[in-house]
Amino acid sequence: MPRSRTKLPRTAALSQLELPNLRPLRVLVVGEVILDRYLWGDVARISPEAPIPVLRVERREEKPGNAGFVASNLRALGAEASIVSLVGRDRGGLMLREILGGMGVRTRSLIEDSDRGTIVKERMLGSVQAAHRGTQQLLRVDEEDASPLRTARERQLIARVAVELPRVDGVLISDINKGLLTARLLRATIEGARRRKIPVVIDPRLTDDFSIYRGATAITPNRYETELASGMKLTDRDAWRRAAELMVRKHNLDACLITLDRDGMYLAERGGADTYVATIPRDVYDVTGAGDVVLTVFGLFAIAGLGFSSAARIANVAASIEVTRIGTEVITREDLARALRPGNGHERKILSVEELRVALDRERRAGHRVSFTNGCFDLLHAGHIQILNFARAQADCLVVGLNSDRSVKALKGKHRPIYPAADRARILAALECVSYVVVFDDTRAEKTIRAVRPDVLVKGEDWKGQTVDGQEFVEARGGRVVLAPLLQGHSTTGTIDRMKQR
Repeated sequence: MPRSRTKLPRTAALSQLELPNLRPLRVLVVGEVILDRYLWGDVARISPEAPIPVLRVERREEKPGNAGFVASNLRALGAEASIVSLVGRDRGGLMLREILGGMGVRTRSLIEDSDRGTIVKERMLGSVQAAHRGTQQLLRVDEEDASPLRTARERQLIARVAVELPRVDGVLISDINKGLLTARLLRATIEGARRRKIPVVIDPRLTDDFSIYRGATAITPNRYETELASGMKLTDRDAWRRAAELMVRKHNLDACLITLDRDGMYLAERGGADTYVATIPRDVYDVTGAGDVVLTVFGLFAIAGLGFSSAARIANVAASIEVTRIGTEVITREDLARALRPGNGHERKILSVEELRVALDRERRAGHRVSFTNGCFDLLHAGHIQILNFARAQADCLVVGLNSDRSVKALKGKHRPIYPAADRARILAALECVSYVVVFDDTRAEKTIRAVRPDVLVKGEDWKGQTVDGQEFVEARGGRVVLAPLLQGHSTTGTIDRMKQR
């Protein structure tokens, strides 16, 4: 009797990934669009009325969520996006239409329903210290009507899908089970896409019946959704394989990609090809939006014709970026390209001025304060490390401005720098205290400081009694200038002189 053999899945390797160029794609998004509202502020005391924190609101932010977030992400990745969904005839619905339209999402099939209010999820986030460290979600308040659609409204949505399908290359469905995606609407969308031979990829609801998605190209359930639909506990790789293959076989899919939070992803394809995608280690701040990002990126690259395995690996990278951010943040093509850049991961900290502006906007939305220091940092020594650690301690993230080779030569003479800017930037980026590195070509840092807009500007105490570059700009914006103590006897010029003497 022959010995049984356990089928081993392929394991995806991050180093093999490249971000392919996509032809212009048009994607239809179907599902519940919601308004994500964020209230950011400080928590400095406990209420005298009840043992609850008092949030002093400093900033409000409103974004499209779920299907709206998927459409926003598609636009950030360079695809055209249109959406079929419902909003209420209210302020939230008007706001969603304006926000999505401003992003370039086509909203001609975003229907107003006077019988249902716009779904709103309001999250309250507080920083537990005055320095804005330790930001966390304190409370979420949901406003929603999850009752089934009226038949007339269902027919209207089915008609809108029929109008949109001939105009697109593929369909993404975001199902959060709030009454919009009825069995008839799902069937009309899936069968309509199959007739046109275009892919339809679905992020399913939490349900024990995935038959409503029968015939889709692919689904992207999470661990708990898969356990409920399959009746299996996903405790090990063999269980992941059996569950994913069951979904493909039972529901006539081309692929099933199970997202397994800390364990990564497991992909099963029709025909027996399986791929395990290991998780990418990250500091996880917030899992909000990770599932939507997987649907967007996996679905987009599958629609583009990339193999399911490669699309899953890129989606895994995108999700690993999303969980490092507080709240829902779109993943751009530049974000993906930087994350897939070969070489040491620390090099991802080295940004252009434009990339840095985007990264710092994200930091500030999370309530983080920014410090900045600059220099040549040629032949890094203990004095440099002391200043950098001091600068990092002044805020939540540290940007280091690095003089280019040309500007170092202008400042220090024709025999400097010892190391080129690329090497100096890599060395700085490898330091834990450094959040971002930006190279600038001027002999003065004023322009870079204006682009960074730091809350704290740090220079060495040898600048005492002098006006440093950017000081007036920083202080005019309510920031401060701090002089760092110097470690005596340490300088690059001194080191070079001693080496010459020896």
